[in-house]
Amino acid sequence: MFVVVTTVELPEGETIERGREDLEANVLPMIKQAPGFVSAVFAPSGREGLSMVVFETREQAQAASDNMKLPPGVRMVKSDVREVAATA
Repeated sequence: MFVVVTTVELPEGETIERGREDLEANVLPMIKQAPGFVSAVFAPSGREGLSMVVFETREQAQAASDNMKLPPGVRMVKSDVREVAATA
């Protein structure tokens, strides 16, 4: 399995509550339909959001990373595709 680890920054003045609404309404439904999707975790802190989305193969993870669409005003800080070494 492979994971896309992404850090984003919400727009200035944006609240985490608004970010969660967009996550539930738009981001999650899109991610769940991605080929090879296994699971996802989203962890906000202030205006920063960290996500870890697991896929079955490196190719599926890379395709998801390459085709990532961020909501308007959200800035990509960093995104990496990594191999999952272990899960519990």
